Amino acid sequence: MRLSPVAKSACKMSQKCQEGTGLLDSGVGKAARTTGGLVTALSWVSAQWVTRNSSAVSSGFWGMWRLALLLCCVQSPLLQAVGDYDLVIHGGRVIDPETNLDAVRSVGIRNGRIEAISEAALVGRERLDASGLVVAPGFINLHSHSVAAPGYRLELLDGVTTVLELEAGRFPVPRREHATNATALTHYGASVGHAWIRMSVIDPEGLREVARSGKVDMSGPAFTQVASDDQREQIETLIAREIAAGGLGIGFLLDYMASAVDEAERDMVFRVAAQYGVPVFAHVRRGIDGDPAGLDEIIAAAERAGASAHICHINASAMSGVSVWLDKIDAARARGVDVTTEMFPWTAGSALISSDVFSRDWRRIFSIDYGDVQWAETGEWLTEETFERYQQERPDGQTMHHYIREEWNRLAIERPHVMVASDAMPLTSYDRKVVPNGAGTSARILGQYVREEQLLTLSDALARLSLLPARRLESFAPAFARKGRLQLGADADIVVFDADTIGARASYLEPFAPAAGLRAVVVGGAVAAHDGELMAEAYGGALITASP
Repeated sequence: MRLSPVAKSACKMSQKCQEGTGLLDSGVGKAARTTGGLVTALSWVSAQWVTRNSSAVSSGFWGMWRLALLLCCVQSPLLQAVGDYDLVIHGGRVIDPETNLDAVRSVGIRNGRIEAISEAALVGRERLDASGLVVAPGFINLHSHSVAAPGYRLELLDGVTTVLELEAGRFPVPRREHATNATALTHYGASVGHAWIRMSVIDPEGLREVARSGKVDMSGPAFTQVASDDQREQIETLIAREIAAGGLGIGFLLDYMASAVDEAERDMVFRVAAQYGVPVFAHVRRGIDGDPAGLDEIIAAAERAGASAHICHINASAMSGVSVWLDKIDAARARGVDVTTEMFPWTAGSALISSDVFSRDWRRIFSIDYGDVQWAETGEWLTEETFERYQQERPDGQTMHHYIREEWNRLAIERPHVMVASDAMPLTSYDRKVVPNGAGTSARILGQYVREEQLLTLSDALARLSLLPARRLESFAPAFARKGRLQLGADADIVVFDADTIGARASYLEPFAPAAGLRAVVVGGAVAAHDGELMAEAYGGALITASP
C-alpha cells in the first residue's frame, strides 16, 4: 500500500514509530489472526491508541494526525500480520469470458491464485493501477515453435502466459523432474512429437544432428521414407511412452511427410490417441488451393478410432476453401466427432525451404510464384535462381510465402469455435528475422478484428485467446481447468491492456516490434512484464503436463 505525502512526512518527523510497532506486536497480530480481517485489525489499533491517548484525540486535527502517524508507523507489520494479497490489480475492467463478467473490479492475488474479485478496493503488498484498462485471463498459445528466451519474450509481451508446442511437439517431452521454473518466462508444455520419434527410429543420426545444431533438413529419410512394420511398432511404443510421461497429445506433421506416412501409420497414431484420451494436433496433407481431401482424411481417421483431432492453422491450410472446410468441421462436430481448429491473423505462411510441399507443385498449390516468397532471416525476395540455390545450400532455412488472403482470415475468425494460435517460428536470437506471428498475434486480433473491424466482441476475442484453448486441453491436462478464466481460484495468469490502443506493431520487415497497448502481464501471480519491459519477477513460468 502506498503512503500519502502527509503520512510519509509524519513518519520522518516523529520518534514514536518504535512505540507504534510495540503496540502492534502486543495485540494487533492476535486480533488479525483471530479475525483474518484488515478492518478488525485496524479498528483494534485505533481503539487501543484512543484509549491511551484520549486527551490528544480531543484536540481535533492533532488527534487525527497522531492516529495517521501510528498507522503509518505500523503499516508493514500490519499488512504482513493480516495476510494481505501479494498483488492487487486495482479498478480495471475485468472480463471473464466464461461467466460473462464485464465490470470494474479489483482483483486480489495470493500464492499464484486469484483470491478476490471485488467491487471494493483491496490492499496488497504490490498494487497495479488498472483504471481505464482491461483485465483479462492470460492468453494460451496452442501452436508455437518458440524454443528459447527471445521467442518467449516476444510472446509474453503479446499477452501470452502459456506457450505450447502442440503441432510439431517434442521428443522426449519435457519431464517435471527436469523442469526449472527459474528460467521460464511463461508457462510451457509440448505434445509428443511424432516426427521426432519417427526420426529417432528411421534416421537417428539425423535426430542427433538436430539436437547438436538445432537445424532440421526435411529432405532426409525420416520425412520421405515409408516405415516398415517393425519401425512402425517402435514408433507406436515410443509415442505411448511419451504420452504416459505427460505429453499434451500427439503432434502430427503430416504435410511435411506426405509421401512417407502411409495409412497404417496414420491410423496407428489415432488409435494411440484414442487409447490415452488425448488429441492429435495435425498439420494436414496439403492439396491444391481449397482441396479438402487432407481435412477429410483427418476427420475420418479420428471418427474411426474414436479419437480427438485439432486442425492447425485452418486459414493457411484451407486457403480459398476455408468456408467449405469449416462447414465440414461443423458437420463432424454435430455428429459427435471431437474436432477443433485454430487460425492466425497473418497473410504469409512460413516453412523450411526443404519442406515436402516445396518438392511438389507448390506454385499451383499456393497460387503464387517465386516472387511471392521471402527468405525469412533477411527479408530478401526470391527469384527462381535464388530459391533453388537456397534449397540446395540452406535446407534448414525458413521461407515466408505470401499466399493467405485477408478475407480467408475473416471467414475463419467469424466461426464461433475457432481459436487463435500464432504458429510462431523458432527464434534463438534477434540476428535472423522470422515471421512476426510471435510478436503480435494477440494484439492484432484485439486491435484489428475487435476495435477496427468489429468482427468480434471483446469478450469473444478473449475467449478465442484464452478460454477455448484451456477447454481444449483440460479434459486430459487438469491444470488447464484453472487457466483461461478470471475467477476465484483460477491461476493468476493475467493480461492488462488498453482496448483503445492495443495493436500489433510487428511486420514482415520488423518482426520483433512488441505489441502496442499491452500494459502488464502477470504470470503465476507476479508481474512479469510492464509497459513493454520484463520485470525482475519475470521468470515464474512452470511446465504443464498431462499429469495432475
